Amino acid sequence: MRPFFEPASIRARLVLLVLCVWLPAVVGLALQAFDGYTRENKALRDDLRDQAEALSAAIDAELLRRQSLALALAASPALRANDLEAFQAEAATAVKDTGDAVVLVDRRTQFFYTRRPDEGPVARPVDAPFVESGAAVAFIPQAPVSGRPRVSVYVPEAGHQPPRYDVGIPFPLEEIQRLIQRQRYPESSIASVIDAQQRVMGRLRDNERWVGTQASFTPLRQLAQRRASGFIETVTLDGVPSLTYLASPGKHGWTAVVAQPLSMLTATAWRLALQTVATSAALLAIGLAIALVAARRISVPVRALEAAAGELLAQRVPGHLHTGVREIDGVGAVLHDAGVRARESERVLETRINAAVSEARQAEARLFEARKHEAIGRLTGGVAHDFNNLLQTISIGIQVVQRSVPEGASSRALQAALAACTRAADLVRQMLAFGRAQQLRPQPVDLADLMLRSRELTGKAVGERIEFGADIQPGLPAVLADPTQLELALLNLVFNARDAMADGGRILVRARTASASVAGLESDMQFVRIDVQDTGHGMDADTLARVFEPYFTTKPVGAGSGLGLPQVQAFARQSGGEVRIASSKGVGTTVSMFLPVALGADLPEALEPARGRRSTRALRVLMVEDDILVASVVPPALEHEGHQVTLCRTADEARQLLAQGFGADVLFTDVVMPGTMTGLELVAWCTENRPDVPALVATGYSARPPDGAWKLLRKPYAIEDLLDALDTATAEGQPA
Repeated sequence: MRPFFEPASIRARLVLLVLCVWLPAVVGLALQAFDGYTRENKALRDDLRDQAEALSAAIDAELLRRQSLALALAASPALRANDLEAFQAEAATAVKDTGDAVVLVDRRTQFFYTRRPDEGPVARPVDAPFVESGAAVAFIPQAPVSGRPRVSVYVPEAGHQPPRYDVGIPFPLEEIQRLIQRQRYPESSIASVIDAQQRVMGRLRDNERWVGTQASFTPLRQLAQRRASGFIETVTLDGVPSLTYLASPGKHGWTAVVAQPLSMLTATAWRLALQTVATSAALLAIGLAIALVAARRISVPVRALEAAAGELLAQRVPGHLHTGVREIDGVGAVLHDAGVRARESERVLETRINAAVSEARQAEARLFEARKHEAIGRLTGGVAHDFNNLLQTISIGIQVVQRSVPEGASSRALQAALAACTRAADLVRQMLAFGRAQQLRPQPVDLADLMLRSRELTGKAVGERIEFGADIQPGLPAVLADPTQLELALLNLVFNARDAMADGGRILVRARTASASVAGLESDMQFVRIDVQDTGHGMDADTLARVFEPYFTTKPVGAGSGLGLPQVQAFARQSGGEVRIASSKGVGTTVSMFLPVALGADLPEALEPARGRRSTRALRVLMVEDDILVASVVPPALEHEGHQVTLCRTADEARQLLAQGFGADVLFTDVVMPGTMTGLELVAWCTENRPDVPALVATGYSARPPDGAWKLLRKPYAIEDLLDALDTATAEGQPA
């Protein structure tokens, strides 16, 4: 076994390092403990001094108050005339309701004691002094009336020399005890009051036992006799060694003594010393434990490095070291590289050839895919153009036949076929955009109108199990983009969100203005931020890093081409914007598309609304719409224009409001909706029961307005068309 303190061992050096760090720490802890003891000792001394001085001042104040009262009574005319009965009555009146008492004595007799007025004159104690001048405080071990110890302040009568009488004001020992107990002393302290003869007049503990006892400690008496103050180590009457503070004596030589047992100071010192020792021992133990663990963890990698060097010396290739120590692993890697360099040189050529072949195959595959998609794009473009011509012919033919067919089932079928041709034409434009058969044609696009126009296609795409809504900022400026490509991009994002929620969920399209810094672009332009947010399964970090790669998809084979998000990104960047995506596993995904705002100079005159012809009247609109998307887009747009919108989900709910007298300027309703009543039936009921409320009907297939409807608005409609229709419906009160 190796010795613990091997001179050159790592373990010995680490232990020495620990000791070098530990010793200054121990010195610091000791200094801190000494400083703590010094501060606690000083705080204790300050507390003892403050309490003793406060008690001494309180006792002296009480003595002086009694002296003042005695001097006032000693100047009484009744006493000067030797009318003791009148003086007794006068003294009793003077101390009434004060808690004090008055005694009158001469050298031999105590004539009265106001606290016991019925007692006659009694003999005065022989040890009681008779004051001829000034004032004196006398302690009488046994008072003549009560038989208990008593302290009194005596002054001689005024105006008569030599004095015949002394007027005394007793200072009850109970009052002295109350003054002592009123102070707050340090724990285990002893407080006493001593008179000018160093006798105990009151004590915090065992008062009755020690009252009248001479202070036992000679140095303390000597200090009191010199009328000095300060700290001194004494032994109390109980025999307890203590640190004592003698307060400054008062006018009559009375003072206060507060003592703290020295054992308390010693306990404080021991406590701080034990804390220092315990902390030092804990630090040393922890440091040694860390040093031993570190030595063991370092010794193992060093031995592994030693073994690797032996392998290299034996002309064998050492393996890689994984010791956890970066420097040793680095040396091990150098040793390994030195062993395999010759062997690796033989494999370099083969590796490079394989890499070149692999890159060539990948390039060939990418070229094949590019040509395939180019062929698909050309084919799609050609088919789309031809199909568009066929749709144009079919559409014209239907319109010609529609003019000669009367209103009825046949006309409605022709109208539905014409609407299908229009929708097919929109799909052809999307095919042309997807196949890149046409270039972008940016123009101002109102997002609210775009959402309304694509509502039917979007609603069918998301299905019934997914809630689809929109949150368009009121007054949102138009974006400058190709409307077909924008609609295709939104559809791609909605389809991706739908595919991420197989079990249902919620898709929300939110549009707000944003600055270029939010989009991460360096531009002075303003942008519109379009967020498509879902509550699907989300993506992990690896998938999120590749979502914009062409042909990358997480969908099963045949379910996706991986071109959806790349198309969105290419469209946004070609339009002068950007795309950002945020996703969390199990939370959902938000794709944010930033598109530039269409400035006023970019708006064609044909697209600018003729607001000069529109009424500025604020309308109360009762809107009946069960479609979530329409209900989330249209009311904010109307409210932004100053109108007040009340939304009902069914015609039954709207009829109930109107029947209750709900004030509305116009009724705006869809035709088909859930409940017991359709929109047309609601219009008929309103014509009969609320003729004061004109109606505006939105429909996608009816060729003529229903009876009682004041205006017909065809779907899909724009916000501007809706505002014009509301003005027309409420302007003259005549059917349109």
